[in-house]
Amino acid sequence: MKTKILVCFLLTGILQAFKSTGAITSAGIKTAASNNKGAFEKIRTLERGHFVHIAHTVNKQVRKIFNHGMNRHLRENFVRNNTNSTALDSVTKLLRLQLYLDQYNYDEIVIGFNSGAKTTYDFNEDSKYLQGINAAEGLSSFSSDGVPLAINLVPLPKQNPEVIKLDVEAQKSVSFTFKRKQLDQIPAIYNIWLKDNYKKDSVNFRVDSNYSFTVNKADSATFGSNRFSVIISKEPAAAFKLLAFNATKDNNGAQISWDTQNEENTTAFSVQRSSDGGLVFKTLDSLKSTGAGSYSYIDNNPPAATDEYRLKVTDLNNAVTFSNTITLIYGNATKAITGNISIYPNPSSNTINLTINQAGNGSSTSTLATQSAGPFLSLAATTNTLYSINIVSTSGAIIKTGMSSTTTWQANIVSLLPGTYIITVINNNDKKLVGRSTFVKL
Repeated sequence: MKTKILVCFLLTGILQAFKSTGAITSAGIKTAASNNKGAFEKIRTLERGHFVHIAHTVNKQVRKIFNHGMNRHLRENFVRNNTNSTALDSVTKLLRLQLYLDQYNYDEIVIGFNSGAKTTYDFNEDSKYLQGINAAEGLSSFSSDGVPLAINLVPLPKQNPEVIKLDVEAQKSVSFTFKRKQLDQIPAIYNIWLKDNYKKDSVNFRVDSNYSFTVNKADSATFGSNRFSVIISKEPAAAFKLLAFNATKDNNGAQISWDTQNEENTTAFSVQRSSDGGLVFKTLDSLKSTGAGSYSYIDNNPPAATDEYRLKVTDLNNAVTFSNTITLIYGNATKAITGNISIYPNPSSNTINLTINQAGNGSSTSTLATQSAGPFLSLAATTNTLYSINIVSTSGAIIKTGMSSTTTWQANIVSLLPGTYIITVINNNDKKLVGRSTFVKL
């Protein structure tokens, strides 16, 4: 009985604040809690991901008002805390959906999208739905593990559509309207659909903001958790595209430029350079997309070597892709470096042979035993130099690698797809590029 009195006293204080300000504030809850700590054995609150448990003996009407008021406060607080944020990963994309009966009777949910979120219920991120007793309406969304939520934070889908079930409740047969109240920061590549399983209908919330329907209490298929769902799916035509990537020499160094389409502000770019034949790429600079569509960067100090440039692209789901690789030669490095190695037969469909020019590698031979390295079969006497050999695609991806101390190798290329490939040979003693050339796989 004492607990009941304390809980009711606590709720009375909160509701008085609600009546005077129109909103339940965290400060009001904390003040009431500090004055009535014993009652909080049955009540817990968080600033984000609030869960409230109220003793069942509390007056039902008080619980109804408290639950509906708390749901609205939590949603408003969540939206407010996620507004005006500019960092790429800190911005939570928002869908705010209202179940509207009239100006006095409505319920709302918030579905937030963030790359670091989970689809299952997270106590620290999500907020459980608090059902108002005898409320005329009720709306919640479900986590993937079946928890009804007022605030539901999930990641944007990477490949397959994300389906979020909704629960619609009503005291009597009545007509409702779904109202899309807010749709913020969600990239254009995603469509947001409301699906009505009962009427076999759907609406795209990017195009339409309202959807009206009727609940018939005599037909359980018209309400509950099996009629409506929100579906988030990718629009292929709106996908990010790298239209061009270029690297040229000018008086200031290496001029790097690229053109894009459908980037919005959700993509990160990194300009990378390799001076060791593509073995290691160093990031020169990174920037977030601005929607400009065209970008440029100047490498003011390119090494006197055979320099390879590429662009690393990170999309909103943290998926990484790379541009084609472009080679610029500076200083004493010349295209004659291709003469330091020979590849034959070229083109080939089965095997290739590679020979290192002794004048090019500057090392002496010895009579050490030959060594086999991965897919490469050594055919010649060894040297006192250890070589790293890479077969690289024209996009810059390393397809095969090998280590050997011989000056002649044979490689099996049957498993490679038809196309042009690059072979680079690195002197492992000083990490310098010995030779670089291309071959064609038939």
